[in-house]
Amino acid sequence: MATRMIALLYAENMDWIPEYSANVPQMVAKYGGSYNFISTGEVKVLEGTFPAPTGIGIFDFPSVEAAQQFLDAEEYKPYLELRNKHSRNEIFAFDGREV
Repeated sequence: MATRMIALLYAENMDWIPEYSANVPQMVAKYGGSYNFISTGEVKVLEGTFPAPTGIGIFDFPSVEAAQQFLDAEEYKPYLELRNKHSRNEIFAFDGREV
């Protein structure tokens, strides 16, 4: 079943994003995933009290397991460390269907 992964990024400084973005998409693809949308522009909360992130990534994977394999991959660890050094993140993965 198709899986969507959404990453909410909370960062003060986005200077590390070019290095991350230059290397990570190939790793996502290796696990059957694709970037659908990345935004580091202003996010407005239209409803609710969830804090607005400074960046959002939306990805597709063939399964939740594939998304987790990407996040756990040895080759991704240096970029995970880079991301975690400069930001706080909330990442969600869920199965779904197109409606």
